[in-house]
Amino acid sequence: MTDHRQQQQQQRQQQQQEQRESSVITAVGDLKSEEELVYAVGVNPVKERITIIFRGSVTKSDFMTDARISMAKMPDPRSFNGTEDDSSGGELGVHQGFNDYLFGERNGQSSKYVEIMEHVSQLMAQNPDRRNYKLYVTGHSLGGALATLFGLYAAASSTIPLPVTVVSVASPRVGNLAFARTFAEMESQGKLRHLRIANHKDPVTLGPTVSSKRALALSAKAFSPLGYLALVVTGNGEGGDEEVYYHTGMKMKLFKHVSSVSSQRCELTYSGITIISGSKKPVAIDQEDMAEIEQSNKRKKKESSAELPMVSYHYGTSYSERMASVESDMKGMTLNNVYREKVGGMPWGG
Repeated sequence: MTDHRQQQQQQRQQQQQEQRESSVITAVGDLKSEEELVYAVGVNPVKERITIIFRGSVTKSDFMTDARISMAKMPDPRSFNGTEDDSSGGELGVHQGFNDYLFGERNGQSSKYVEIMEHVSQLMAQNPDRRNYKLYVTGHSLGGALATLFGLYAAASSTIPLPVTVVSVASPRVGNLAFARTFAEMESQGKLRHLRIANHKDPVTLGPTVSSKRALALSAKAFSPLGYLALVVTGNGEGGDEEVYYHTGMKMKLFKHVSSVSSQRCELTYSGITIISGSKKPVAIDQEDMAEIEQSNKRKKKESSAELPMVSYHYGTSYSERMASVESDMKGMTLNNVYREKVGGMPWGG
């Protein structure tokens, strides 16, 4: 019995040693963690990947960033990286807070995007074998939004092996229709993959729906016609799709209990196909989630025990529990195969 225990202990120690050797954190950006975004960069020679992790909302600066929902104008990522082709578009609308956090330059210093890309370039330069390592980007909540934005622009870089894979967890929306269309185009070209994990009824994943400009205009339109007229005259009307937020990627919705439409506790859907094909107008809002939340609110008012969308559904522990419940269902699946299955006929490469 003693020999058996010793053998098990040796096996555990060997596994732990292999894990330590396989994944190494090579850089952490947290010197100004109270004022700026926080990230880490790691390399895994066993799986041949470089991973970038963004922290979620923790500080006052993080939450203020989340709240800045006006639209910033950013160049198409292919123009931004100097790899523009015939399909490249014009400007994209991006969440102001996320954009400033990632691309803003402070006190003459390079942006966090440039800083992180330099770390990635150094890792590849240090070892010729790493030049073919794939780039993964991930994060929770604010971190998921930053991962989505970073992944789009990194995928247009001429120095990064493709596809770039984004795994966002509990992410809010990041950009407008032009942003979502560019994202979907690069997915269809095999340059980008995005698994967007969202808990059913997580309120953070349902917003923002519109920019602060449009929200102000719609409020004035409803309650102050003269105020709305003043906004229109000054060029601050409600705008169109350029002021509406859209989600991106392959959505994995995780349910607390078995889904009402299947025997499994998760659903995989992809909205990018409507953006690419133009077969119908893309839907910005998850109508199913919104309808269920409204019904839950109505039942709650009648003192029903129906569950409401709760902030606790946004916590990492909730996501960990739901991911563990579907782990066996996901075994053997790959993101590329999911794209091919859900969007048949599209040229998914990579």
